[in-house]
Amino acid sequence: MRLWLLPFLLGCVLISSCAYQTVAPERPPISDSKRLSIIQTHLLLGQWALAKKQLDQVSSSERHREYWRLLGLYWLSVEEYDEAILVHESALNNYPNDGFLLNNYGVLLGVKERWDLACDAFEKADKNSANRRQTVKINLSRCAIRQNHVNLAGIYLKQAKEIADLPLIGLMTELNLVLIQGSNDKARLIFNNIQADKQIARGSVHFDEYNCLSRHLIARETDPTLSSSASNFTCLNGSRY
Repeated sequence: MRLWLLPFLLGCVLISSCAYQTVAPERPPISDSKRLSIIQTHLLLGQWALAKKQLDQVSSSERHREYWRLLGLYWLSVEEYDEAILVHESALNNYPNDGFLLNNYGVLLGVKERWDLACDAFEKADKNSANRRQTVKINLSRCAIRQNHVNLAGIYLKQAKEIADLPLIGLMTELNLVLIQGSNDKARLIFNNIQADKQIARGSVHFDEYNCLSRHLIARETDPTLSSSASNFTCLNGSRY
């Protein structure tokens, strides 16, 4: 074969190979229902920026109940409380009996120390939730403690425990309650359970409450003459729901 033919033949081979290259098909657009599921995953993983990017891409015609729930949860999670309140109030205009929105709205009102309105929101959330929700029961128990309704607080907390094991905030609520009731031995057992999750407590929004509970318990164990009741118990003050 003559050498001058080689470039021509190589060129033909290259052209042929290019002609038969596989072109990747375009990805189909993500449906809004799928996008909402992706947003929920991002929020659970604490991927706030990714969640917001997907929220912005939900089409206007599909911004219904689940969208508003996730949008409100996003603003609550990034601690933009004023924006979160506005979003929840707008959502509740359209879905006034939504238990999820009402519970989170109560949390936001608690952040702003509007306790009476917060407790009203939790009560509405409890009445309008199709299934019993543990977070609502715990929040109602904390409301009752703030209002010095100790027996009612115990009832709500018992209902919360029937749904599932108490999370950290539930354990601290229970510790608040038993300290008010003067049960130091039971308080120590609960506190030991909380200490097993000490790193979570230290990194949580309830760290001040954790420290307050610790001080109260140690003081009562050190001085048994301290009153067994505490109508002015203040560990909940300054902590969000």
